[in-house]
Amino acid sequence: MKDLDGSLDTLENARFKYVYMKDIARLAKDSLFSHNELVSIVMLYHKFVLVNGPRARYMTIQQLTALMELLFEIVDRDLIATIVYRIAHTPGSRAPDFFPDKHIHLESFVRLLTLYFTKDLQLKMEFAFSVYDKNDSKQLNGEQVGFYVSKFFASEDEDDSAELRLDMKEMLFLKFDLDKDTNIGADEYCEVVRRQPMLLECFGRVFPPNPQMEVLALCANVMSWFDDSPNPRIMRKPDGGKTS
Repeated sequence: MKDLDGSLDTLENARFKYVYMKDIARLAKDSLFSHNELVSIVMLYHKFVLVNGPRARYMTIQQLTALMELLFEIVDRDLIATIVYRIAHTPGSRAPDFFPDKHIHLESFVRLLTLYFTKDLQLKMEFAFSVYDKNDSKQLNGEQVGFYVSKFFASEDEDDSAELRLDMKEMLFLKFDLDKDTNIGADEYCEVVRRQPMLLECFGRVFPPNPQMEVLALCANVMSWFDDSPNPRIMRKPDGGKTS
């Protein structure tokens, strides 16, 4: 059988097929990626694993953290830490040697790329809000919003910066606090972002910008990213319902 990756020898290509083909078949059942794209994504994951030694089975937290900053251009380290945490703790059955505080599971890695490549706004909103809502309270209070706004303005004149941050915080509450209870709930955030999708990352960058997505698409061989067909790239369950 022809080798899948020319940068790996025949033995390593055979090992890849033995280790991952069942996982690829399982993941493909409800994936937005084509079979070839999914194979390429898993191969990318495998290469991160290989760096960790011949007996390694998982990508590491440190590797994904570096990827966030260096390739995806997400520079806020607080947000990076939360994104990585959310991805590492993706629910699922795991082997005894897997530790979510150290490892990134294959399923989690595919989930991350699904969130990045999908055009399903609902999926993106739910994930973005989960990143901002580190306490899992389903809402953002004034202190949390203030924390994110504090990173938006940098100036030598701290008084000017403080005033800009205060104005920005007030504007965000006017926009998102629909029931005027001094909190921004998950439902309120989603309702506003549905009307104005450009506000998806109003509390900080969670998704790579388009130029970096093009680089990622080429690295992972996700050529459908460049597809201008009228069919949007949207995750759906086999029964036709949207994936939650």
